[in-house]
Amino acid sequence: MSLPIDLDLLKKREEIPRKLAELSYRNSDQAVNLLRKWGEKKSPISVLHKELSDCLSEVG
Repeated sequence: MSLPIDLDLLKKREEIPRKLAELSYRNSDQAVNLLRKWGEKKSPISVLHKELSDCLSEVG
């Protein structure tokens, strides 16, 4: 029996802690804000993942 699991969503969820850690070295204030969003479940996984990716690309 297979469950209807969205593998793309699962991958994004797995990448969030690594992306947060990486961002924390470059922009700790933004990392803390996004960590709070994630912890308080104020943003869907896909939206949060995109925000993290955008922040990381901005800080180079």
